Amino acid sequence: PRTGPLRGGRVTGPPEALGSDHEVLTVEEAAAYLQIHKATVYKYIREGLLPAARLGKVYRLLRRDVDAFLETMKLERPR
Repeated sequence: PRTGPLRGGRVTGPPEALGSDHEVLTVEEAAAYLQIHKATVYKYIREGLLPAARLGKVYRLLRRDVDAFLETMKLERPR
């Protein structure tokens, strides 16, 4: 069972305890969520389009930031 606040660099405990606003994603998880290649996620991070925190050699993204990014990428429908 997952018990403690951190285990192996991952946030532990039930995801609902954190709330979706604070859910932390890896680059791979964000890529799967957005259905794009992880290299594209890294590109968006480098370009400043997708906010991420660098922790040592890895990036972590908040799901709320990924959702906000997705909203900004929406195309407006022509009327």
